[in-house]
Amino acid sequence: MGEQQHRTDVGDELVKRDIITRDELDEAKEREESTGIPWYRQLLQQKKLGFDVLEMLRHEFHPKSRREEHQNMGRTLLAMDAIDEDQLGGALLEQKSSGRLLGNILLDMGIVDRKTITQALSRQHGMEFSELEKTPSDRKALEAVPENMARRNNMIPIKVEGDRLTVLVADPQTRDGLRDAGIYLGMRINAILTCVDDIREEIERRYKELREMPESKSKVPPPGTRKSTYTGQQQSSDIPEKTSKSKPEKENTPVSDTEHPETETSRELSDKNRFKEIAQQASGMPVIKLVQTIIEGAVNSGATDIHIDPQDPESRVRYRIDGILHDVMSISPDIEPAVISRIKILADMDITETRRPQDGHVGMEVGENEYDIRVATLPTFLGERVVLRLLDQSSVLAGMKDLGLEKEDETKLAKLIEQPYGMILVTGPTGSGKTTTLYAALNQKNVMEDSIVTIEDPVEYQLSGINQVQVDPDIEVTFANVLRASLRQDIDVLLVGEIRDPETARIATRASMTGHLVFSTMHTNDAPEAIGTLRNMNVPSYLIASALTAVVAQRLVRMICPECKKSFTPTKTMLQSVGLPQTTKKLYRGEGCEHCYQTGNKGRTAIFEVMEITPEVRKLIAAEESAEKIAKAIKLKTMADRCRLKLKNGVVAPEEFLRVIRT
Repeated sequence: MGEQQHRTDVGDELVKRDIITRDELDEAKEREESTGIPWYRQLLQQKKLGFDVLEMLRHEFHPKSRREEHQNMGRTLLAMDAIDEDQLGGALLEQKSSGRLLGNILLDMGIVDRKTITQALSRQHGMEFSELEKTPSDRKALEAVPENMARRNNMIPIKVEGDRLTVLVADPQTRDGLRDAGIYLGMRINAILTCVDDIREEIERRYKELREMPESKSKVPPPGTRKSTYTGQQQSSDIPEKTSKSKPEKENTPVSDTEHPETETSRELSDKNRFKEIAQQASGMPVIKLVQTIIEGAVNSGATDIHIDPQDPESRVRYRIDGILHDVMSISPDIEPAVISRIKILADMDITETRRPQDGHVGMEVGENEYDIRVATLPTFLGERVVLRLLDQSSVLAGMKDLGLEKEDETKLAKLIEQPYGMILVTGPTGSGKTTTLYAALNQKNVMEDSIVTIEDPVEYQLSGINQVQVDPDIEVTFANVLRASLRQDIDVLLVGEIRDPETARIATRASMTGHLVFSTMHTNDAPEAIGTLRNMNVPSYLIASALTAVVAQRLVRMICPECKKSFTPTKTMLQSVGLPQTTKKLYRGEGCEHCYQTGNKGRTAIFEVMEITPEVRKLIAAEESAEKIAKAIKLKTMADRCRLKLKNGVVAPEEFLRVIRT
């Protein structure tokens, strides 16, 4: 009932606000019953709702609290002596018949003004109230927040004090939706309520005055203190005015009656001018600053990836933080090509190539850390999609003790890494931390005494004292070819980025049997499955049994935020779902706070499944026993078992266990 009722209430709220009609809502709900597609997804597809409204669906609409808020509005106004009992009674009668919000009824009746309603709301929500005319914006605050982010979140930046940003908002519910903006900016946001007729117009006015303001001034004045020449909607303020040079050139082009080279020439010329113009825009300070701010915001919020997704009407910028994507801002279609081109320029990519995927990388210092940013573009129907992966070079210093291994597994793995030869495989899906684990293992080796070579695609982190080879299939520098050549290089330790094909699997297996210690990765769901995958790559079971030293499977799980961690009594159903005894009295989860951006989770740790290839396991592999039988025979401590330990110790919430672990 809870989820369905909430969605019903949200639909009613959208109708009440005239965002959609009652007929549109009813039709979508009928289709939901027959197709199973949620009504709001249908309206999004039909472009009757936008992504900005979806953000309100996530953060702003709390219909129950809305109803309670306006039921209490009358009592608050009475306490303020803004209305009397007779006026309240008349407004309540009107509300009963129309279903409208009480505050709007009192406004229409002329009993109160908008400022009084706003002051009443500030009392109800425990928020500070400030008059717009008396609250200027500091230059530093406006420069800290991109204009399109301020517009999207309906907030006016006022001042910055340390990591605290103070903003003006026109609606108390807006405060609940500022979490992602705080993630992007790496700041705690303090929202103050104000009375303003059109907050977006006021945002645009203040940012326009910021652009026109001399460097010597530090504050943008509030309305009424300075006459503004701004009269209309902002038009691509971040981009220099376009110039049309193609017309005169086209007029001067000779025309032939028999051939039409001018058609092709004019098209090429138009494209050339267009890309030249975009390149000029991309070198403009506003676009440079926006791209820098997006990257710095990702670093400050602990993001691992930045997604720029082309959507209609605006591109969305999302950060992947602790494995979860957060929608942080949008990019206006006016500057989207310039932003993408700026990223391509930084990554040494071709800005004129928009029809094919491209890869590149950017080296950048943010704060005290050095980052290698992998950039990948993908042409889509609505434009180019760009993903930036942030690789912190300092993370290569991770050791075995930093990975989150249980003491038993840590001791076992450290002993296996010291073996002079054999093959250690690390398995798991993309983004599960396999590379970090392999580098931590390499950090255990003595680079002064051992000859170490890595074969990677791509080389993600630069390791001091280690020879790293970048795979490049275009020139036949494949995993298999480099691996074959490496065997003639007198190498002690080999790291093969990934075993993808039968040839690489066979050569890596042979290498581990000829005196080399080989580390590599595979994509399997658990440790025993790696044996079956090698068999499917036509590696004989007797070779697998001889070559393998260990298989380590892993996943990353989000940790409970220590600042808002609370204990609770789990239900019997929950205990059954996570596989804990019914006698378990206490588990933990995060309630959500400003430190974790209201998610209840902060940071990630890994859970492992370490399968040592003992003589018993070798016999089972050689006998071609199944992965399930091998795991059962050795009583393997699975990732689920390890995650349950973190669950009982209050490191991980039960919801995270169910999200990550296959039960």
